[in-house]
Order: sequence, then structure tokens, then C-alpha cells
Amino acid sequence: MLPVPARIVPATPEPAAVDDTLAAPVPAPAVTVAAAPADPPATQGAARVATAAPSSPAAADAAPPPSRPHSLAWLLLPALGVALLAWWASVRRAWQLRRQADQLARQQRSLKSAHDQLRQRSEKLHYLSMHDPLTGTLNRQAFATELRARIDHLAKYRQPLCLIVFDLDHFKQINDRHGHQAGDAALALVVGVAREHLVSDDLFGRFGGDEFMIACGGSGTAQAVALADALRAAVASRAPQAKPPVPGLTLSLGVAQADPQRGYDADELFARADAALYAAKRRGRDRVVADACDEGLPLPDAVRRHL
Repeated sequence: MLPVPARIVPATPEPAAVDDTLAAPVPAPAVTVAAAPADPPATQGAARVATAAPSSPAAADAAPPPSRPHSLAWLLLPALGVALLAWWASVRRAWQLRRQADQLARQQRSLKSAHDQLRQRSEKLHYLSMHDPLTGTLNRQAFATELRARIDHLAKYRQPLCLIVFDLDHFKQINDRHGHQAGDAALALVVGVAREHLVSDDLFGRFGGDEFMIACGGSGTAQAVALADALRAAVASRAPQAKPPVPGLTLSLGVAQADPQRGYDADELFARADAALYAAKRRGRDRVVADACDEGLPLPDAVRRHL
């Protein structure tokens, strides 16, 4: 609130005294100033503020601007720095996690590859331990194991099982005359023909050299003899057309049966089938002979072998 200016009240001149002396000075009229009413405290404060305010535009321009925005910016800078550091730490952590994930993925692929290789090697070793490397048939030990398991199973149901033991006639002469390559070709021919005549449940193994064994579960002697004769005829007819040809290749086969009357002993079954094979050799080869016990043939100790 602005101060109220003092009111000036003109004084009424009094009549001058008549003086004889004209040279006496005339007094100046007195001016009476009426005191203005006292301002309230708020008015006094406003007056002080007005007094403190700059008295010229130049002074107003020279005054510094308010410092509040600068103070706010300085307060935000640390918060911004902390946010940037947190962002950088999160980015770096994400990069490290992605790198570790990639390393783990590579390690898992490497382990899976190594596991697959070990599994393949194990399967290959297992196959080689049970199969003949030249012909792919079961080897002697694997065939004996499978034969005993098959006989034990059939014995529970009193079912028959026939064993065919055969070899190639004059195989040594084939090797001597035509070489071991021709001998291997003859073995491959016989194995191929046998596989064509066998079913999936039949066991097929190599006893050793040029001797092979076939086990037919659930088949009687008549069926086994028919199968053996079919093998003999097929080999004899296809040997001349083989590559390389093996003319004159024939088979001698012996057949024996395991049943409740003859028993289910695997070694005894093999001995009877082997004796039948020996009888086929003595009779001129290129033939099939059934169980020697049925024909009353003795089992010579010189030819008695075991699985």
C-alpha cells in the first residue's frame, strides 16, 4: 500500500500591526503541515519492500535470475547417472548370460555328439561280439546262448525244436584250387541262400570254418528235413552262376529234434545233429540225414563235439 501524501493546509494570515516604521520586514506566512495518519504494519512492510526494490531499469537488468532450475538440474544429474549405471549393468549382465547360454548349448551339443558316438560304438562292439564278421551270422557263443534260451522256453510248453548242422562239401579243395576269395564267395552264397529260406524266428549261426547251424523252434523233424533239402538244392543250382562261379558246390546236412521224448538238453541235441551230419558225409555227401538215434546210428566219440 502506497503512503498517503501529507496534506498542506494554508494558514490564515493575521492582520499586521500598524507600525510606524515602514522599513520593518514583513514576516513570511507560516505553513502548517498536517501529519498523515500512521500506516499499519503491513503498509510499512510494503514501503520497505518498495524502498528495497531497484530504483532503475538498469538495476533490474543487472539482478541475477532465480537459481531454482539450476538446483533442480544438479539434483537430477546423480539420479540420471545411477540410472545409466544400472542400465549398463543390466545390459552387461544380459550379454554375459547370453554368452553363458551359448557356451552351455555348445557343450550340450558336444556331449550329445559324444554320447551318440559312444552309443554307436557300444552297439557296434555288441554286434561284433555276437556276430561273425565275414558272414554276419551269429557266432558260436552267441548261437549257443540263444539256443539254450530258446530250448528252455519251448520246454515249458513241451514244444519241439529242430537243429540243422551243415557244412560245405570239399570246402578245403575250393580254397586250394580257386583261392580264399572264391572260398569267401562260396560262404556268402550259402549264407544268402539260407537267409532266403529262413523266417525271423529261426536262429542262424556259424559254428566255425565252413560249418553252420540253424535252429527252428516249433518245427518237427519232417519240416526241418524239408527245409534242409531245399537249402541243399538251392545251393547246388545257384553255385555255377555265382560271381565268381563255384561249380560243384554242395552241402551235407544233419537234423536232430528236441522234444519231451528226446529231452531238451542243448549239448545233447547238438551232438545228435552233428552225428547226423557225420553220417551224411559217410554216405557220399550232398544229402540230408535226420537224427542218428532214429536210424540206430552210433555216435562216434571221435566226432562228438559240444557247443
